[in-house]
Amino acid sequence: MNFAKSACVVVMTLFAAMYATGSWAGDTYKVLHDFGQGYDGWAPESGLVLDSNGNLYGTTTAGGSGCSQYPGCGIVFEMTPSGYGGWSETAIHNFNANDGAHPYDALIFDSRGDLYGTTYGDGDTNQGTIFELTPSGGAWTELVLHTFTGAWDGGNPNGGVLLDNAGHLYGTTTAGGANNDGVVFSLGGQFISAGTVLHAFAGGSDGSDSTSTLISDASGNLYGTTYSGGSSNAGTVFKLTPNKLRPGWNETILYSFSGTPYGSGSDGANPYAGLVLDAAANLYGTTLFGGPAAGGTVFQLSPNPDGSWTESILYVFQGGADGNNPYGGVVFDQAGNLYGTTVSGGPGSHGTVFKLSPAPGRSWRKTLLYGFLGRQDGGWPGAGVVLDSAGNIYGTAVMGGSGGLENGGVVWEIAP
Repeated sequence: MNFAKSACVVVMTLFAAMYATGSWAGDTYKVLHDFGQGYDGWAPESGLVLDSNGNLYGTTTAGGSGCSQYPGCGIVFEMTPSGYGGWSETAIHNFNANDGAHPYDALIFDSRGDLYGTTYGDGDTNQGTIFELTPSGGAWTELVLHTFTGAWDGGNPNGGVLLDNAGHLYGTTTAGGANNDGVVFSLGGQFISAGTVLHAFAGGSDGSDSTSTLISDASGNLYGTTYSGGSSNAGTVFKLTPNKLRPGWNETILYSFSGTPYGSGSDGANPYAGLVLDAAANLYGTTLFGGPAAGGTVFQLSPNPDGSWTESILYVFQGGADGNNPYGGVVFDQAGNLYGTTVSGGPGSHGTVFKLSPAPGRSWRKTLLYGFLGRQDGGWPGAGVVLDSAGNIYGTAVMGGSGGLENGGVVWEIAP
């Protein structure tokens, strides 16, 4: 017997099995829905949101039956468990260009069960919209809350929105504003259609092109990232604080990344996604580039008593089988582990799902949960993940599916 050949066959068999089941970490990977079948949407670039009944909601950037633009204006979809491990998908809204087109980011619920989100383009000015979807009798009714002009109020929002307890919506745009570097905006508690600009980015050291969803702390301060600008043009992390003495908000740059823009370096560069906050007021996020291999990083920002912040790199992606370029952010589980995705690299060359666990000595240990093949399993996961109470992980991949890499993407699950 040729033991070397037999060993090779065994290794290849195990490697194929790992692709099918995600068994690098003992988890099971499954495709819940395959897009590109008729008018059910195409290319989901957004993450997902769960409702209290375990249904999943998301958007696709294209497809749908609402407009004649090729390849379609996109949809909002609902994924419902159908028993025996199956799921059914329903397009609950088809964008028609007049009400917006090409939603790129995740949705958010309010306490009544209404959904809110943004579209990147179209509307009256092709600068994007903010929309609300309200359920009634099994159907959903859309209301356009604001249409961006691309002028003072910003244009082309590429992140989702944040909703506070008073009913204010907050978000960012990549363009428009006083300097055409984007803005941070708010819509009032009564959803005043004109909106309010809390900050207009000035480019340079101030940052520009914010593609992040905002988060807030218990004091009502807002936090986000800019993709470019800052001291090295590699992006920033910023904080907006309500002014207590007069109307308005004060911006503080908490950190400017020093990695080479869109390239390598010892630091991260170009954060694309938003942040998460832990109980100790530390901020966590990802950069799309930076690190020695230009594969991106996962970072932590910690507040100091003097008001400054200290950055720590928790993980540097090495490219190749390790994965590279995390477009999406990270989320915590109840044990303090972080989860996210890379849009490319991995053993299958089409992106990864990863887990970072705290380890002794202030270090973090990475576990590869799944490597995408770009075939029926999907490819290029461009958003982060969401976890349910049972520890199941859900996400989207922008391409792949039953038709291969050129198909319309998938919704997937990794079960522990």
